[in-house]
Amino acid sequence: MKLFSKLKSIDFFKKLPSDLTEATLAGAWISIVASIAMAFLFGMEFYSFLSTSSKTELIVDRSPPTDLLKINFNISFPALSCEFATLDVSDALGTKRLNLTKTVRKAPITLDLERVGAATDDTHRPAPKYDDEGRFDDEVLDIDITQPLSHENFQATLARYPIVVVNFFAPWCHWCQRLEPTWEAATKEVHDKYPEWDGRIRFAKVDCTAEVELCRSHYIQGFPSLRVFRKGVDDVYIGGMHDHEAYNGDRTKEALVAFAEALIPSAGQPHRKHHDLSSAPRTSGCNMAGFVLVKKVPGTLHFAARSDGHSFDHAWMNMSHVVHSFYFGNRPTVKKYYQLQRLHPAGLHADWADKLHDQLYVSEHTQSTHEHYLQVVLTTIEPQGGHKGSAYDAYEYTAHSHSFLSDQVPSVRVTFDLSPIQILVREISKPWYHFLTTTCAIIGGVFTVAGLLDALLYNSIKMVRKVNLGKQT
Repeated sequence: MKLFSKLKSIDFFKKLPSDLTEATLAGAWISIVASIAMAFLFGMEFYSFLSTSSKTELIVDRSPPTDLLKINFNISFPALSCEFATLDVSDALGTKRLNLTKTVRKAPITLDLERVGAATDDTHRPAPKYDDEGRFDDEVLDIDITQPLSHENFQATLARYPIVVVNFFAPWCHWCQRLEPTWEAATKEVHDKYPEWDGRIRFAKVDCTAEVELCRSHYIQGFPSLRVFRKGVDDVYIGGMHDHEAYNGDRTKEALVAFAEALIPSAGQPHRKHHDLSSAPRTSGCNMAGFVLVKKVPGTLHFAARSDGHSFDHAWMNMSHVVHSFYFGNRPTVKKYYQLQRLHPAGLHADWADKLHDQLYVSEHTQSTHEHYLQVVLTTIEPQGGHKGSAYDAYEYTAHSHSFLSDQVPSVRVTFDLSPIQILVREISKPWYHFLTTTCAIIGGVFTVAGLLDALLYNSIKMVRKVNLGKQT
């Protein structure tokens, strides 16, 4: 009992007898206000405890050296034929990949960007073989095959024969110059074997420097271009599909003669698909869509007209284009997009990941090359308590575009440069002990302040009463 009585001496909360305390109306109002304040502050603190906040840090990019960056694109070129449209990729390490085909799909489009056929996977064709230069220099031709067709006799010539193979060429073209003696020798042999009275097949040629509109009307962009016309047109129906025919085989005399022999059975008969024939362009434009995987170093995507064994007239090239989409990485899922929108330091705009979306770039000159310079920044979102792999990498970029006159084949270049700084956004929440400490501080602080106000108000009223009582006496 003595021990318990000694413990009472260290009681921090000594009590006064109830008959020594006094309840006041002012104290009651202060108690009500203090209770409301404590309830309000406690509710706000509890809401803050349940909610999470984000912490943003700038760190050096932690991506592993072997990590590849996915670049997605969908671009329409109203004046670039799918026959020659190619995509090349290069980077600062010296890596060059020409004419990517595995992850690129092409679809023919009109000048109004309307598709006129199904998209197809791009394929790589080997360069055609040519006869040795000078092989036919000693041969004497006894027929006149040197005169090209013109717009005046083009349709009449095509309508006269069931099959006409036309060589669209340009005299300045190196590949056309190599093909010329071979073409003349092959023409002589085919015409000798199938003379005028037979009339099943004819070889002809068109000089595109003299017949510009005629060549453009058949969407000729590279030289030489070999087209097959049947009954006056180069349209065929194969498997119920409307198509055009272009020869892409070897350009030797033997190959051309063999090709003509293979076409003979189809003269006046239902069309047969030859293995050296491919779809010729039916429209002037091409839509290129797909993706590429690149190293995380500065690099360039190069869209241009290119083909082994063809030459291009720069004055005929128009690289106007519409960028439907161009973004890095993968599109976020609905859940990850919500997390990104909630935790992103500056919030998300409509074009947060695709600054080039639906942008039109027009070539004001025939030899205009367009260049887009993109500066890419990686933002990594790490949700609270997420399992491994729940983090999301969001790529954003700034875009600067311009065009200039080029001495080379006009093209579209998309140059990208990745920042070495990574933005790391972590989702954090308050620990339970912080909530407990804050709750105690709210209760104790409000109670103390209310007690001080009550004491001040009580003593002030008491003093006023004493002064008034002194005046009365």
